[in-house]
Amino acid sequence: MLNFKEATAVDELAEALYTLLPWSGSGTWKGHVNFQVVAKRHGLDRFCGQGSKRPMIAQLIRCTLEQRRDRFEPLMLDIVREGVNYRRKEGNPFTSDELDRLNGIILQLGFKFPDLWDEDFRTSLGERAGDRARRRTEQVRAEEELRGTPTTKRAMQLADLQQELLALQTWTDRPAAGLRLEKFLNTLFCLSGLQPRSPFRVTGEQIDGSFELDFETYLLEAKWEKDALQAKELYAFREVIEGKSAFTRGLFVAMNGITVQAREAITTGKQPTFFVVTGHDLMMVLSAAIGLKEFLRQRFRLLAEEGLVCVPFNELFSGSRARALGA
Repeated sequence: MLNFKEATAVDELAEALYTLLPWSGSGTWKGHVNFQVVAKRHGLDRFCGQGSKRPMIAQLIRCTLEQRRDRFEPLMLDIVREGVNYRRKEGNPFTSDELDRLNGIILQLGFKFPDLWDEDFRTSLGERAGDRARRRTEQVRAEEELRGTPTTKRAMQLADLQQELLALQTWTDRPAAGLRLEKFLNTLFCLSGLQPRSPFRVTGEQIDGSFELDFETYLLEAKWEKDALQAKELYAFREVIEGKSAFTRGLFVAMNGITVQAREAITTGKQPTFFVVTGHDLMMVLSAAIGLKEFLRQRFRLLAEEGLVCVPFNELFSGSRARALGA
């Protein structure tokens, strides 16, 4: 049962979503999309009743939050995606002001969806298709120039970091290597534009650092032990994250990975709030096999969509996770 604050927010959300899509329509209309069609995609059509549009939208949202809370994010993203297309076809584009209002209401319900806070998405709402395509082309060209050839400054910096990481493997003083690893990660994140924060202390806790990706803050924990880590290390990090806010996420760098038992234990009983990156993953990033931002975005997506804390690098885009080319 929703509390009074949540119930009020649900009514506000129903009003904010009202103009995005029709509530219903004829099944004979080819390609017609409405709230009930979207709800059915996510197995939520049983929450759709017959009646006035706004109360029915509120009922769909309320029942989803009360009975299938795990479907709330994909439902909202689908409604917005279809709604943006619908409103554009109707000659009444969805605006950035409407998006800001929508995000504010969703925050009142205790959620924050990165896709709806993406600055590129927000900017695109006020653009014509041609302008949007031109801006994206310019952005890609700038990124390619930044990557440049193997002789560019950035490539040389990545190569230096790769050599440093390899050298750290030979240090016999492992505590010293662990401390150096924190500085190494800080340098890598800074080079990748992730606005890292150095290790800091809050009451009773030492945190190895943090960084920002797509306007979201991630806490960082880094361990370089001789063997794969046991579950107790992961439990401790999860407690640190849960002690912050509902929006806090984490990245656990376990240079030699974690045990199979730890992988199973950390995803049993509670939703994972962080993902694990290994030394092999870092070496692949440093070898320019993938940009750090793209790697982290894909890992977070796998965490959000499939609850995967650990993913072998060669399976990052395999099977159902393959890049949607041409999308």
